[in-house]
Amino acid sequence: MTQTKATTTGWQRLGRRILYTSFQTHLLISALLRIALICYGQIHDSQSAVPYTDIDYKVVTDGARQVLVGDTPFARHTYRYSPIMAYLQTLNILLHPAWGKLLYATFDLLIATLIYRLVHMEIKSQYQKTVQHLLSKFNRPRDSDQSLDALDERSHPESLARASACFWLYNPLTAVISTRGSGDCFSSFFVILTIYLLLKSEHNVARSYWLIFGAGLAHGLVIHLRLYPLLFSLAYYLSLSTRLTQTPLDFLCQILRPNKQQLCLISGTLISLVAFTWTFYTMYGWEYIYEAYLYHFVRKDPRHNFSLQFLLQYLGSASSVAEPSAILKTLVLAPQFLLILYLSLSFGQFRQTLPFCIFAVAFVIVTYNSVVTSQYFIWYLAVLPLCLNNFKMLSWRRCFGLLFLWLVAQALWLLPAYLLEFHTWNTFYWIGLQGAVFFVTNGYILEQLLSHYGFTQFKISYRKLL
Repeated sequence: MTQTKATTTGWQRLGRRILYTSFQTHLLISALLRIALICYGQIHDSQSAVPYTDIDYKVVTDGARQVLVGDTPFARHTYRYSPIMAYLQTLNILLHPAWGKLLYATFDLLIATLIYRLVHMEIKSQYQKTVQHLLSKFNRPRDSDQSLDALDERSHPESLARASACFWLYNPLTAVISTRGSGDCFSSFFVILTIYLLLKSEHNVARSYWLIFGAGLAHGLVIHLRLYPLLFSLAYYLSLSTRLTQTPLDFLCQILRPNKQQLCLISGTLISLVAFTWTFYTMYGWEYIYEAYLYHFVRKDPRHNFSLQFLLQYLGSASSVAEPSAILKTLVLAPQFLLILYLSLSFGQFRQTLPFCIFAVAFVIVTYNSVVTSQYFIWYLAVLPLCLNNFKMLSWRRCFGLLFLWLVAQALWLLPAYLLEFHTWNTFYWIGLQGAVFFVTNGYILEQLLSHYGFTQFKISYRKLL
């Protein structure tokens, strides 16, 4: 019994040390961990036949090499990204091959910084509103900024913000993907920045229009980089509305009669998107438009991946008949867009629920995508820390259960994928079956998160408050 108590005390002390370690210290530790992973990747690639570095990193580096010799990055076969990515990695050629990994790892840390600031800002704002409501009941006017000591330690804005950022910083999946050279952290940074500026505009009325315009600029840039954030636009737009959508007529009125804030968002988005797209179109012509954008709408990728559509794409890869593919796209896109519309209308109309709306929409986009690889998980994992405090209705046991279920579904897919990739076993149907299992698992997880989502609740000491 004594030993058990001592062990419990030891774990409590460790937990308290982690809880009270400053965010800057966590940031430094995470930076050192990512540098270590980048160094390991260099050693691993030189000694192993299975590379640590992402294949896309090599493709973009080759595109950067084409840029340096005065050619188009699209001269490199399979380069289908914004030319910005090639420009960012030109120092891979001029300075060191790991430059791009350091850059993406830096944006990995910048995402954590935005998460920390955004969660701290929102929790503090919600707490102030709660305190003002409680004090009004007792007719005790008081500055809520001076009442933070009434909060339970675990409900303090600083603790919650630090915990949310650490969820991202110490996530092994995100750390590995960025240090392998994936640029998804770069684009995810601008998604988080857009959310941050939109929510900050509510707290800074004097500069609200400029903040919203800046959010539009960031949104336009990330659409230029990756197409999927385009589907966040409706939620962003509705979050700035002063009228709730209750009927289809209300929805049409909001779309056709935008307010000044919505016009600022639209203006910033169009200016940014058109400026970048037109600039590169004048430089690289139609080839840029097709490879960076249109290709993704007609893409057929028979390589094994997590997608529910993989097996049908593989079986139809040798066929020249286009009708089954068109029917399949219609059957898949219809429920996807209906889900996105439902989520945007349900959670996108309130700025307090906007982060969860973007997370849920990104989750649906990845789950229904025609190609799903591990790096796509970053699309929603980057937004998930913004919502963690709103899942208090989920017990720790259920949280770990959902995480375990998600990991097991991936592991079940990885087994036949490994046998196919490294032992040349014919496991295509097995992979297709596991892709369906992963799809159903994701659907169940999203349903659980939707049903257990709730607003922030605080544990407040009334004696300290009064």
